[in-house]
Amino acid sequence: VKTLSEIWGKPISVHANAGLPQNRGGYTYYPMGPNEFADKQEEFLKYDGVSFLGGCCGTTPQHIRALVNRVSSLSPKVPSGKQENALASLFSSVPLMQKPAPLLIGERSNATGSKAFRELLLSEDYEGTLSVAQQQVRVGAHVLDVSVGFAGRDETKDMKSVMDLYAQKIALPLMPDSTQTAALERALKCIGGKPIINSVNLEDGIDKFNAVCSLAKKFGAALVCLTIDEIGMAKTVERKLEVAERIYELATKEHGIKPEDLVFDLLTFTLGSGDEEYLDAGINTIEAIRELRRRHPEVGTTLGLSNISFGLDKDARPYLNSMFLHHCIEAGLTTVIINVQHIIPINKISKEDQEICDNLIFNKKPKAASLFEFIEHFSTKEAVDNNAVDEAYLAMSDEEKIAKLLMDGDKERMIPLVEEARHKIEPQIIVDEILINAMKVVGELFGSGQMQLPFVLQSAETMKKTVDYLNPYLPKIDKKVDTTLILGTVKGDVHDVGKNLVDIILSNNGFKVINLGIKVEIDSFIKTLKESNASAIGMSGLLVKSTQVMKENLEALQKEGIKIPVLLGGAALTRSFIDDFCRPFYDGPIFYCKDAFDGVTAMSRIEAKNFDTDLHGKDGEEKIVKIKEEVVIPPFSELKMPSRDVKVPTPPFWGRRELKLNPSQIEMAFEWINHKLLFKSRWGYSSKGMSKEEYEKQLEEVVWPAYEKLKKRFIEEKLFEPTILYGYWPCRSDDNTLLIFDESEGYNSPSEINKEPLDMVIGRAKEQFTFPRQSKEPHRALSDFFHRDRHDVVAFTCVSAGSKLSDAEREIYDRGDYTEYYQFHGLGVELAEALAEIAHKQIRLDLNISEGEGNRLNDVKMNLYQGSRYSFGYAACPNLELNRPLFNLLKPEEFGIELSETFQIHPEQSTSALVVYHPNATYYNV
Repeated sequence: VKTLSEIWGKPISVHANAGLPQNRGGYTYYPMGPNEFADKQEEFLKYDGVSFLGGCCGTTPQHIRALVNRVSSLSPKVPSGKQENALASLFSSVPLMQKPAPLLIGERSNATGSKAFRELLLSEDYEGTLSVAQQQVRVGAHVLDVSVGFAGRDETKDMKSVMDLYAQKIALPLMPDSTQTAALERALKCIGGKPIINSVNLEDGIDKFNAVCSLAKKFGAALVCLTIDEIGMAKTVERKLEVAERIYELATKEHGIKPEDLVFDLLTFTLGSGDEEYLDAGINTIEAIRELRRRHPEVGTTLGLSNISFGLDKDARPYLNSMFLHHCIEAGLTTVIINVQHIIPINKISKEDQEICDNLIFNKKPKAASLFEFIEHFSTKEAVDNNAVDEAYLAMSDEEKIAKLLMDGDKERMIPLVEEARHKIEPQIIVDEILINAMKVVGELFGSGQMQLPFVLQSAETMKKTVDYLNPYLPKIDKKVDTTLILGTVKGDVHDVGKNLVDIILSNNGFKVINLGIKVEIDSFIKTLKESNASAIGMSGLLVKSTQVMKENLEALQKEGIKIPVLLGGAALTRSFIDDFCRPFYDGPIFYCKDAFDGVTAMSRIEAKNFDTDLHGKDGEEKIVKIKEEVVIPPFSELKMPSRDVKVPTPPFWGRRELKLNPSQIEMAFEWINHKLLFKSRWGYSSKGMSKEEYEKQLEEVVWPAYEKLKKRFIEEKLFEPTILYGYWPCRSDDNTLLIFDESEGYNSPSEINKEPLDMVIGRAKEQFTFPRQSKEPHRALSDFFHRDRHDVVAFTCVSAGSKLSDAEREIYDRGDYTEYYQFHGLGVELAEALAEIAHKQIRLDLNISEGEGNRLNDVKMNLYQGSRYSFGYAACPNLELNRPLFNLLKPEEFGIELSETFQIHPEQSTSALVVYHPNATYYNV
């Protein structure tokens, strides 16, 4: 409600439950009485805009009467929220106005401009096009432009196929790019969130302009506006502004599009032609951007940046593009369509190169002299290569080389360098002084606009990889007391590097760190604190607004009566902010940590019960589920059911049993492992890039020995403690639901299952499982494989490889043997699957449906048998909540197997299933 109050400028209505529901004796109970309910509801009135209060689940007339008595004399606060204008996908939002500018729009998902994307599109490898998009995500794009138009292809079809995937699997907001209105509309129907359309113009007159603007209004999209009209592309400053003003008037007044949702492309033309008409192309674009932003500061501006250097040498183009971008940003450019990898930070362009580029951009010399100068100067110059070794680099000290490679984001050369340097320089000095100081320079360059965010992130990645490499060589201190820090980047902040650096350094100084990741809500901090009994909480955040979240988090801790020490750190945080806006609202110790090593000092003090929070002295002040079209499933009476000409098998017993394995059978369980799946998927030993002979040699010399070694350890150390539970119950189907009846429902023994139908009352059902139906024919649900008009039989299983495996995994991970940990975990998971196969085999033997596969438990048969086994959470029955009635039947808790609040089974190396005997039962997707 607080967040809504801040971003929603209209009234808000709050209708709360009478507390969180509880299960008491099989009935839903709401614990909050009328007065407590009124107290809690009244608190919402402190937020601007909360204008309606009411009750929901669990509230009674008494609750509403208490609420009325409490608040009827109060007046709601006027709504004051202001929503930040942003683009959004299903997964994330990005402010349209980036600070610092610009918003980076990835341009490689383009059938015209990217050969890789085009070839994938032409071969209709739509899944493959994701790799092009993901590469742009990795290098720092904020938004992805998607253009699929190509001669001879159905653009609307291609747009739907690509956008369906991108909308589900790419976290960034999307920019459908097309000149075809139908293709744009098709794309917009696929996209959740708020996209931006590329583009609209007046070249084809008012009708098409109106059609695209209508789409923007209908789908709530932002809109790129090209300064083109019936006369043609605007080339001079005057023409660019004339067309922009006309588009602005039409879009805002005729179509009601908000000015802040308009992004003007004021066009730029190549400086590489030598044509006199275009000698001022750079100046004209820069000045048009400046003047449009002066007139309409609320609108955005954009450019297809590479147009400025079209036709010039490929190694020279990045220099001109980068300098032109720099000047456009200074003039007010807010977004840019760009290949982020082809931009050079200004600090990496020499003064001479900058001057040559500026001469061309600003046409400083007569006629085309600046162009000829540029061509000659760069004719022998290659594009910036971070791997190139120059004499200046060779002349540097090791300290200078480390700092340079960090600032260049050069991960590959950094590791060999620090391996050599660590023998001459203490590893802790490399991290504490050289790397951290170099990162401070990176931060200063970013703050002054000389280094853009993607390059900052590359430097941060290099920092992390280097610290990881130096990890074993950093001094460690043995701790007798397990001093623990709960660590996370606060809500709304996705920056991970600083927090992870704290994790690495604290872990290597003997402290335990519970790393909660990014965008951590205060409820998660509190929950983890209660579960872990930690010594302190650490909150990190790069953004300015993260400091406000930290303050709010401290208030929430205070309200809960928590006074644990808190460590605060982040680029935007200052000691004065903590002193003025944090300490007054929290009674516990607050440590301001300027860097990761302040965290070591703070945790050392906490361990020693020294809560002096001044670390610096008084003068130390700083700085997808795929969106499917609605499908109408026919009435049940019209559905085609599986054959009923199948005899109902007779189970040997009703209810649950445990299948105990003797020592030889425990070893036999390894024979039920799907080794191909284990080696390729779980362990990652792929044959890709290898000949058949090479792969078989790898399996023989590396993989099988590792497997046999782990198998031996599992058996000899008794780490593998299998539990196999299974059982049979009478059942019948009712449309999508499978009703489970008591073991003694009308039968003296299981053999009577095939007698005449009994009077079956649905209300007598012991448990029930409701399944979804397929959206396509034959519209199958799992209940269809069981009789409707008589009792049938169903089996359930729950198996576990044991909790000792999880304990051993944790020990391996804690000592840093990550390869062994990965293989150990994979084998444990596959052993659970092997136990499920054994349970299923036993069921087929019990029901006498094992013909052709051997009649002993060790006769391995893992496919092509009668019936199927379905685990909840997967394709045919995706609802994990169905584990609850299964647990009610099999009662695995009695064997140490538990079900979490989210219905997942613990230990992790466990699985459950419903077993269908029907011969037509196969796997399918709903």
